[in-house]
Amino acid sequence: TYADSDYPCRLRNCPDAPLVLFVRGKCNLNADHIISIVGTRKSTPYGKDVVDGIVRDLRQQCPDVVVLSGLAYGIDIIAHRAALRNDIPTVGVVAHGQDRIYPQLHRDEANKMVLGNGAVVTEYFHGTAPEPRNFLQRNRIIAGMSDATIVAESASHGGGLVTARIAQDYGREVFAIPG
Repeated sequence: TYADSDYPCRLRNCPDAPLVLFVRGKCNLNADHIISIVGTRKSTPYGKDVVDGIVRDLRQQCPDVVVLSGLAYGIDIIAHRAALRNDIPTVGVVAHGQDRIYPQLHRDEANKMVLGNGAVVTEYFHGTAPEPRNFLQRNRIIAGMSDATIVAESASHGGGLVTARIAQDYGREVFAIPG
């Protein structure tokens, strides 16, 4: 809960922080460095290569980093997979209850995250379906838990830009990968 010492301290400082988070996994949500990577669901090989390179470089330059994203298609899952390959803890913030993974195609990655040093986080109770409005709500958690947000290949009206706007409103750094 909001009052627990394990509650993400960065998120606690946000005016619209959820009162409760449900966490599966053992990732330190108050790690020294948390970087979110978000972007288009229709990523290109260029976007994949750049995100892979950034995550690999993060591992070398900042060994205590956590990579956070939304477990969605495209850039999100690319970031999670890159983190897993580079043995970096990764956190997926989802827009539904912990009793499911959406998209179901990413269930294996979610399990690897939870069994490793990562986690799956949500503010939604078991039984909550992945409704469209939940994804927009989820973006504030991604932005709020992070020190900085990297946006890769976002559509002009995509969720990546929504997350970037929220991150800026929270006073966080925002970086964009051209594309």
